[in-house]
Amino acid sequence: MTPERYQQINRLLDEALVRPAPQRAAFLAEACAGDEALRREVESLLGACAEAGSFIERPPAEAAELLGEMCAGSRVGQSLGRYQLLSLLGAGGMGEVYRARDTHLEREVAIKILPPALASNAEALARFKREARAVAALSHPNILAIHDFGSEHGVTYAVMELLEGETLRARLSRSALGWREAVEIGTEIAEGLAAAHAKGITHRDLKPENLFLTSAGQVKILDFGIARVKPAVSSEAKTLTSTRPETTEPGRLIGTYGYMSPEQVRGEAVEGPSDLFALGIVMYELVSGRRPFAGESPMETMAAVLKEEPPTLAGTSNGVPAEVERVIRHCLEKQVGERYQSARELAADLQTLVSGGKAPLLAPAISQLSLRPVWWAGAAVVILLLGIAVWWYFAGGRGAAIDSLAVLPLVNASGDADTEYLSDGITESLINSLSQLPKLKVMARGTVFSYKGKQMDPRKAGQELGVRAVLTGRMMQRGDTLIIGTELVNVADGSQLWGEQYTRKFSNILALQGELAQQISKKLRLALTGEQQKRLTKHYTENAEAYRLYLQGYYYSNRLTPDGLKKGIELLNQAVEVDPANALTYAGLAYSYAAASDQIMSPSEAMLKVKAAAQRALELDETLGEAHTWLAYVKSRYEWDWVGGEREYLRALELNPNYAPAHQWYGSYLAEQGRMEKAIAEMTRACELDPLTSWINTYLAWFYYLARQPDEAITRLRKIIQTDPNFIIAHSTLGAAYEQKGMFEEAINELKKARLLDPKCCLPHLGYIYAISGRRGEAQRMLDELLKQAKQPDFNPYDIAPIYAGLGEKDLAFMWLEKAYEYKSESLLFLKVEPWLDSLRTDPRFKDLLRRMNLAP
Repeated sequence: MTPERYQQINRLLDEALVRPAPQRAAFLAEACAGDEALRREVESLLGACAEAGSFIERPPAEAAELLGEMCAGSRVGQSLGRYQLLSLLGAGGMGEVYRARDTHLEREVAIKILPPALASNAEALARFKREARAVAALSHPNILAIHDFGSEHGVTYAVMELLEGETLRARLSRSALGWREAVEIGTEIAEGLAAAHAKGITHRDLKPENLFLTSAGQVKILDFGIARVKPAVSSEAKTLTSTRPETTEPGRLIGTYGYMSPEQVRGEAVEGPSDLFALGIVMYELVSGRRPFAGESPMETMAAVLKEEPPTLAGTSNGVPAEVERVIRHCLEKQVGERYQSARELAADLQTLVSGGKAPLLAPAISQLSLRPVWWAGAAVVILLLGIAVWWYFAGGRGAAIDSLAVLPLVNASGDADTEYLSDGITESLINSLSQLPKLKVMARGTVFSYKGKQMDPRKAGQELGVRAVLTGRMMQRGDTLIIGTELVNVADGSQLWGEQYTRKFSNILALQGELAQQISKKLRLALTGEQQKRLTKHYTENAEAYRLYLQGYYYSNRLTPDGLKKGIELLNQAVEVDPANALTYAGLAYSYAAASDQIMSPSEAMLKVKAAAQRALELDETLGEAHTWLAYVKSRYEWDWVGGEREYLRALELNPNYAPAHQWYGSYLAEQGRMEKAIAEMTRACELDPLTSWINTYLAWFYYLARQPDEAITRLRKIIQTDPNFIIAHSTLGAAYEQKGMFEEAINELKKARLLDPKCCLPHLGYIYAISGRRGEAQRMLDELLKQAKQPDFNPYDIAPIYAGLGEKDLAFMWLEKAYEYKSESLLFLKVEPWLDSLRTDPRFKDLLRRMNLAP
């Protein structure tokens, strides 16, 4: 080919590319009139541009040869900012790719340059920028990394990591792959797609040309040039990617026709399952050497995608197992809803096919890949190691332990609500195990479960919770088999500290939980004693059925509704029957009975059951912090054994320093004793461990009210109501704080808001405020209503005493306090500090009541 001929082809190519696609045929027919060979040459290059897409993608052989001959070295030796161009690696309609040196970091990189003709075209330039930003928002070992992006002297470019190896298309040109090798490659691709989909990015053009096999045995996804980016993506991606939900016009075909999903062929908007359809085509081609849908023309191929089923793989020479074909066919379902919905779920299935057991969650090594070196790559591994070293140094550790963690609820990927107890139970078990470690702050159940059912970026969640690491995961149950994938994320930079996938029988779940806890503590670089290691991996039962019943029972009890508590207690008692030596089940019963007090049984009955269950748990295992907590709860709140109660609380916190309920109830104990400064400190610690639970935050605000610090209480309560406007106790406590400041109208209004949410609440305090503010008629109306309720057997006599105290009727106030004493009312616990009883404190009867409750100084 003469230079003149090349210049003519190149000019026509540029002029065609800047025109809308529908106008190109007419343009070429006119521009190439009488020169059919010229028209075919330009059309071939246009086809290469359309099919090739973008990143480091070689055009067809003819185009590569043509452009390689005529363009090689056109920019070699030039510099773009700090990057010196060393050699041309490839060229196509969407740009040239050079090997370059970063003169600042002294490393080799790949630089892609947009041709001037396209850089001046708004659509082409937007596509180029979109690709760079979309990929830059991702950080995953199976996705090509973007280092930089910019313009220099009118040249638009992106800087990428260098790769050494070959495209999957080049590998397929020699032969099909063995099914194991194909499945391993498919697993890595699925993991990379999972990372992209998690950021709201759909690739839309997955094919062998866009998949690269590195000489280090890794798969890289290339070419996000036509990626679709959702408006709602993670926090860091928002600043890096376009927020337009669709980058193409409705009905316009996007992608490569041989790898399109049915919805792409129909011109519809696509999401993650469309990429999984394309991956199914790729895997089919890997094991068979041919595409599942192929016609003599693009239209015939697209018709096959819509209507035909792929030929069976049973006759291939690679001996593809039926289970492998089943997974591939599941990817190739015509209807979106019948296909795999999650790339991570697909990766789990593929890994199971290879290993049948434990396998790395991310980037498993590809065994025995035969790769042909290609010199458009370099030192990716060295760069990776350097990056890790730099992070290690600057992350504030150089080996220091990570001291705070949030375990977000495992996602139940089974799609079966009946297995929800399992994902929740495993999450809670991990929290309970890890919270025993004294040097690790672990977020409490109440807070982390506020993220349940939400798609949350782990790094953002960690920043909200103020922790340095976040554990996320997914669980799937298939028969008696569990597949659990986990990922431990460093909140500082979003990097993965550890990822693992486990396939286990349900009978081995306890061993698995111990293994998970041990691995997490190791990756957090926690130095554990032998005793701590032992407690971390401790099995409370070897009976899988007993453990299943325990998890189910605890799941229902945690609903904290009457029906949930009834069912939870029933299941926990069944677990005791199956294995009467499981201390954990008795601790669960103690918690459930405590929650059932005043809901499905009387306080006196509930407390007796709490004590019996807690004592039995401690007979079986004295080191169970939860059981010490609930025994302390009974001793202090029901038996008024303050010395014994404090002893049990302190033992619980020694054994489980991150158990938020222990801090909460010990803080309550301290407040009951009048030790308000220490009570506030203890409740503050409970809030640090469980910051998103409205009840605990309101409890802390109430402590400030008891400590005669109403301004602090009001500030905190207003914040709680802003985030949880229907939380009744926050409104009633805010009313109490306003009353303490003499703001009676504000107090009454706040209590009325609470009564709108629950008409049964706040009568005692409302009557008290009416009484002390001189509205005796209103106070008497509240009192009359309460006196009617007093005829019911479960009425709390204490509720009447404050109104009589406000009215100055001391004898009647003490009469009802005495009834409350006989009733064993928990309301009497704060007798020593409750502000609305201040008018009674100098009376000898008040001091006598304190003495009988063991609360006297």
